[in-house]
Amino acid sequence: MKKYVKLFFTLMVCFTLSFSLYSVVSAQEKPTVTDDSETVVEEIPGDPTLTDEPEETTEITTSEKTEPSTEETTALSEEENNNEEEATTEEEESSDPKTNTGTPVPGIGNVKYAISKSKTATQLDENFETKVTLSLPAGEEKLATDIVFVLDKSTSAEIEAQALNMLTDLQNTAQTTGADINVGVVIFNQQANTTGFHDLATEYSVIESEIKRDISSGTNTHAGLLAAEQMLSGDTAVADSRKYMIFVSDGITYMYNETPTAIGLENADKTNVFAGPDNWATKYGSNAAPSEGWNQYLGNVAAQYEADGGAYEHAYGVAYDTNTYISYDEKADHAMSVDVALLKTYQTYQVLASKYHCYAMTAGTSSGGEYTWGPNFMNFLANGETYSFDSIKNDIYYLVDAGSTVTDYIGYTEDYNFDFINDAEALSLKVGDQTYQAVETAENTYSFAEGNYVVAYEPGDMANGEMFTLTTNVPISQFEPVQLTYTLKLTNPKTEPGTYGQYDANGSLGYDGLYTNNSATLYPVDTNGQPGAAEEFAKPTVSYTVEEEPKEPTKPEEEKPDKKDPEKNKGADTATQTNMGLMLSLASMAISGAFILVILQKKRA
Repeated sequence: MKKYVKLFFTLMVCFTLSFSLYSVVSAQEKPTVTDDSETVVEEIPGDPTLTDEPEETTEITTSEKTEPSTEETTALSEEENNNEEEATTEEEESSDPKTNTGTPVPGIGNVKYAISKSKTATQLDENFETKVTLSLPAGEEKLATDIVFVLDKSTSAEIEAQALNMLTDLQNTAQTTGADINVGVVIFNQQANTTGFHDLATEYSVIESEIKRDISSGTNTHAGLLAAEQMLSGDTAVADSRKYMIFVSDGITYMYNETPTAIGLENADKTNVFAGPDNWATKYGSNAAPSEGWNQYLGNVAAQYEADGGAYEHAYGVAYDTNTYISYDEKADHAMSVDVALLKTYQTYQVLASKYHCYAMTAGTSSGGEYTWGPNFMNFLANGETYSFDSIKNDIYYLVDAGSTVTDYIGYTEDYNFDFINDAEALSLKVGDQTYQAVETAENTYSFAEGNYVVAYEPGDMANGEMFTLTTNVPISQFEPVQLTYTLKLTNPKTEPGTYGQYDANGSLGYDGLYTNNSATLYPVDTNGQPGAAEEFAKPTVSYTVEEEPKEPTKPEEEKPDKKDPEKNKGADTATQTNMGLMLSLASMAISGAFILVILQKKRA
């Protein structure tokens, strides 16, 4: 009996060990969990030093040095000696004012501003329409102007009257349009005298008294221009393109700087030292303008003045001593007072003319007939132009003259198409505060303000662009903008959901696409009746959005086990097998217990 019991327990131990081993093996097979999300693997750049590709190398070669031949050595030595001699000669010449002729200065470069203009478009409405406005001058520009007179103390009563007549006309404009016209007056003698800006519309009498002011003693054109530059640059509320400086003088000047400064020159008999217009004849032998021309003359003066380094400069009116004046015998070697005064007047006028509208007008004085270099210098500053107060008034008042045109080609590409609404009801034109409706005078032709402005429309296609031409038959004022408004319609909007284009009301952001016009070009005529260079308007862009139609919400489907895919159910199969093993173990224990009970009962029997 004991033999059977031992055999039974041996079998049970083997069975239990086998089952345990099976369970361990099954547990090591981890279930794979899958879902519908996409796995993104980030690629990490490898270290190039770890790659198998060969490293690119650059071979550096050194040329073999060779000794020059005796002939080459001799030639090089002679060339070096020549170069040293030339350098020494140049250095000696540059340090000697007699031989340093100086570099000619450039002529006066008057600033050229683009004509003020703008083009704006409203955003597309529910009918895919936009209203476009062309404006001359620009619609957003502040209608404010600065005018500064720089007047010689000896300005004649005739010129003063002409200036006041111009201001009277401009005052009427300021009062009727509401424009801001600020006027400043600088009267110069030894120094600049000014009371600042005054409102032309309300302070005409103050301006008049400033222009008629009577002062004397000295002529410092440089100080007058310095004061004008300070006034104009200091008014930051007005655009530089709307600033004007009128310089009236006979050009006879002999001191400079804001605080009058001069250089004394000994006279021919060496009995006197002074700074004055007679210094010109003392140095150059006559009162004629420089024979080499003003550009070369001013270049020579600049070189001499730089070489002197201010050694002879002196506060005007203070007595000279032997160390602070130019002796008669050395007069050709140095820049005397008239020289420097003309140089600095030129330099400051050049600065003003590079930023503002500047006019140099020669004042007819008795001194100008004697010192002819003075009026000739003023003509140089004016670039040979002769100005009148009437022509200056036109420049200030008018933007462009009659005969100017604008051509506007309507926006069209293969992707979008705008159409011009060819209807008088869709057109209007505004001059200042007055609005005019279009009158159709012929097919595709519309007139405004009794023919002062005309729009001629030309239908077109891809080969011949749809466009119109705006012609002005009267001058356009700086103070009363002319604004043409018309309507465009987008004929082929997209139907797919999304946003198309970007909105830029005035074209300043430079967006690409959905342009209301392919181009708009101004062909100006100036106040002298001369055609100017063509100028392009900015191109506004519009945008629109097509909304996606809403969809009914759907219930998410419950995920069911995939019986056909064993990989998805592998984890579940493993758990089932583990449970079956446990059940078999319990069953084996029950059978073993029953077997033992049978054995014991037989033993008792």
